[in-house]
Amino acid sequence: MLSLLSTLQQLPDDELLPLARDAAIGSLSGGVAHDAGNALFGILGLLELATADRPTDPERLELLRSSASELDALLRPLLHLARGEPARPTADLAAATRDALTLYRRGDRKLLQVDGAIPETPVRVACDPALLLQAAVHLLLAAEPRGRLEVEVEAGRLRIAPGGPGQTIDTLAAGRIAARAGGELARDDGALVLLLPAA
Repeated sequence: MLSLLSTLQQLPDDELLPLARDAAIGSLSGGVAHDAGNALFGILGLLELATADRPTDPERLELLRSSASELDALLRPLLHLARGEPARPTADLAAATRDALTLYRRGDRKLLQVDGAIPETPVRVACDPALLLQAAVHLLLAAEPRGRLEVEVEAGRLRIAPGGPGQTIDTLAAGRIAARAGGELARDDGALVLLLPAA
């Protein structure tokens, strides 16, 4: 800390002012994004619960969900700026899938047989790592394993079979998270498929 302070004191004013400006912008954007993001997380979570069983007014709830998602899309770049991260972060789909399987198999799913292909090498996708892990966990929870689950990862695609029936809170959550990450959730011959843009 002392060496950093002494280095800063030796910089000429024309070099120091841009550093101070960048630090102030980062601090401000981080505070705004963090506080608004906390409120937004609560709103989106309550929306999922409100629409899971029987929505009372689907059009208004969808408008509220859409508005909250737009706000999230506006705040996310501020949070990345504050953290000094690239505006479009990347994540490893293979590693996120392995982590999601580890979380999924805790509890009563330890004996579940998992088949498929998860590469050992990174599969880079344009997605926030935390969002990717959330989407992968929800996708696994939305599956219907029947004692066995097939998991495949390849270029921007996570496929899990057999997929669960219809819309559940987990398929809705996985789809919403995928959309926030710039991807989509699809069905393919009885499987659930998470599609994300390649990095």
